[in-house]
Amino acid sequence: MSHFSALWETKELKLKDVFTIARGSKVSVQNVFLTLERDGIKGVGEAGPNTRYDETSETVIRFFEKFPFEELHQVSSPDELEVFIDKASKKLKSLHSIKIPQSAKAAIEMAWLDWWAKSQNQPLWNLWGAKSNIGPVSSYTIGLDEIPVIQKKIKAADQYPLYKIKLGTEKDREIIEGIRQVTDKPLRVDANEGWETVGQALKEIEFLRSQNVELVEQPMHASMKSELKELKRLSNLPLCADESFTGSENLNEIAETFDIINIKLMKIGSLVKAKRTIEEAHKLGMKVMIGCMIESSVAITAGGILSLFSEYADLDGNLLISNDPYSGLKLNTKAKVILPEIEGIGVRTLETEGT
Repeated sequence: MSHFSALWETKELKLKDVFTIARGSKVSVQNVFLTLERDGIKGVGEAGPNTRYDETSETVIRFFEKFPFEELHQVSSPDELEVFIDKASKKLKSLHSIKIPQSAKAAIEMAWLDWWAKSQNQPLWNLWGAKSNIGPVSSYTIGLDEIPVIQKKIKAADQYPLYKIKLGTEKDREIIEGIRQVTDKPLRVDANEGWETVGQALKEIEFLRSQNVELVEQPMHASMKSELKELKRLSNLPLCADESFTGSENLNEIAETFDIINIKLMKIGSLVKAKRTIEEAHKLGMKVMIGCMIESSVAITAGGILSLFSEYADLDGNLLISNDPYSGLKLNTKAKVILPEIEGIGVRTLETEGT
């Protein structure tokens, strides 16, 4: 029986503009790309580590160096894959005392699923029973900056019908008012844990409600569970969990605090688990947003598959970088997610696009 071979490489993804949120700024990210090969078929995955969760490209690589890729041939289905990766991760943590990066687990699963769907000559979204390859409208993110610069970015992104605005500063209202000078398009707001009290959050939400804002993402710090629960009771806008939901939390408790959950592959660590979580969230009456970090078309396209089962998409990480080495998911003229009708997760290197 043939075995999988694994290769990985760190690539610097350069942002088109300095990207700033309430916690800091960045001009590039170091993401790790994994290729699994077996029987002449290659699958690709991507890890986008984030320091908010104590992950770096170095922690991802240390994990890959110890991971038993040679045993992946034992896996025959996506459900078995999730179990295999979890067991192997716990064993590595016990034996080597190394951190288990969720983004690294996501990359392994992504690469295997890409390989698996290619081995069956089908798109993964089709194998997973999606009714269509067309998903929800994706927002386009505008980071924190000086108001004239934000206005310039809004004008430059005029093709997008919906913007996600980063807030969580002392100038939040001025930012929104500045945006409203150049566009009346609907907005989503992400405070990135920036508001400190329920009172402050309620005042900001009441203002935002008058500014054609659809929802507010992560208004306060994830540790402020009782405050967030009270805020949901009083809020006039839907609240979306981002940092409050990594994937290990009790969904029943999250449903008491938020109306929407933002599932990011780099947080939850598994497409299989993410798909199951979408179903569980819907049973609890919550809606789901599929979000992203700064990622290439590899991870964005994988996230796009999940968006076919969700109400919201925030899949623009690849649009924010200048050197995407892959092509995959596209947005149509209405900014709806479009998954390629090709085998695997739907990505190609730019060198092989069209072949």
